[in-house]
Amino acid sequence: MTETGLLIAEGAFLVLVFVFIWSVVRSSSRDLREAGPVAPPPTQAQAAPRTGDTGGQPVVTPPAAVPAASAIPVAESVASRERPAGPAFELSVNIQPRLIVNSSPSLAPGIEFPVEAGMTLGRSRSNGIPISDHFASHMHARVFPHGHFFFIEDLGSTNGTFVNGRRIEGQAQLKPHDEIRIGETILRYEE
Repeated sequence: MTETGLLIAEGAFLVLVFVFIWSVVRSSSRDLREAGPVAPPPTQAQAAPRTGDTGGQPVVTPPAAVPAASAIPVAESVASRERPAGPAFELSVNIQPRLIVNSSPSLAPGIEFPVEAGMTLGRSRSNGIPISDHFASHMHARVFPHGHFFFIEDLGSTNGTFVNGRRIEGQAQLKPHDEIRIGETILRYEE
């Protein structure tokens, strides 16, 4: 085997050792997080040895009593690591998604429309946001929530739906300050 081959074999071996150690540490830390609180060691009075027949079981002599002052930090550190029962982050709290009219031939600029689940936009009066625009289809697009985010979907319109100047195909995630153009109407998404 050449010297280059030995160097490659040594490098591969070191990578495998690193991956093994990393997986052990990761697994151990996950187990420690999920283990839950640890009870403090028993005091001398709680762990007094039993007298009489042990039924064949060895009698375990407890270690020396741990002072109560040292047990308190352990209990506090365990309590401080407990996780709340709910989700870690609730992203949809205090968010008020809305569409604001920037410019339109039929809607006054500045009008705000709160976005609701499954709201549609188009020329039909049955839409959540009716747009009297000759370049808009009757059911042009819809805005809907998916998880913690809102999306817009073109509903097969003739002239297309544009987000920030780009025509969307299917669905597109909306972000604050995105401009939506339907025909000659321009709306801005805000949260």
